[in-house]
Amino acid sequence: MPTSKDDVKRQFGRNAGNYARSAGHARGSDLDIVLDLLKPNRRWRVLDIATGAGHTAALVAPLVEHVTAIDLAPEMIEETEKLFASRGIENATALVMDTEALDFDDESFDAVTCRIAPHHFLDIDKAIAEMARVLSPRGVLVLEDSCSPQDERLDQFINYVELLRDPTHIRSYSESEWRSMLTSAGLKIKKVREYRKTHEIEDWMDKAGLAAEKRPLVLRSFAQASAAAIEHFAITFDGITPVSYTDDKIIIRAVKS
Repeated sequence: MPTSKDDVKRQFGRNAGNYARSAGHARGSDLDIVLDLLKPNRRWRVLDIATGAGHTAALVAPLVEHVTAIDLAPEMIEETEKLFASRGIENATALVMDTEALDFDDESFDAVTCRIAPHHFLDIDKAIAEMARVLSPRGVLVLEDSCSPQDERLDQFINYVELLRDPTHIRSYSESEWRSMLTSAGLKIKKVREYRKTHEIEDWMDKAGLAAEKRPLVLRSFAQASAAAIEHFAITFDGITPVSYTDDKIIIRAVKS
């Protein structure tokens, strides 16, 4: 059956605590890159889309006038509110909202951020169109996500194991796909940064709440990966057991034309 928004809401709702405690989400080195590309302004109104547990929003809030953080899962918004309270952040609002149907007027924000989430959007073109719509003229979008290689076989491999691990995974897009989608939405790409992130496979499955009976298929897929996939994704083994892999991430700064 096709993934629905209710599926996405349930998946992230029941794993909200995992994401709130995730060191990679809370303190990942990519946060420095996001901040560097954003170049926040004290007068800005910022929208953080698919905020998860609110880590990006909480990082940006002290540097701007106001941050609005949205997520489809109410449990994620609860975690975001807890994070804001724990850091004494008072210039931020957390709302349950669908990325593909933003309840904001046109040109409401000076900047939009979206970190490690678009591969779960059911209608990526609609989501990007909504981001562009709510941006003011010359507004800034900083978007980060997993990025599939241009090689078709490597693309198929990483998207397949992602789907095995989390059935709400839709697609990790390639850089060329991102360039095409953002340009079509009236956004001009100013800078692209790439980096690689290593995942401990057991922890990676834990974060998604993957049931024990489904884990052997994920491990078998890594174990049976092609030589090209083992090399590109730097898959490591303890004997014959896959232990870790490294994937590609892309962070893009774009400006509304």
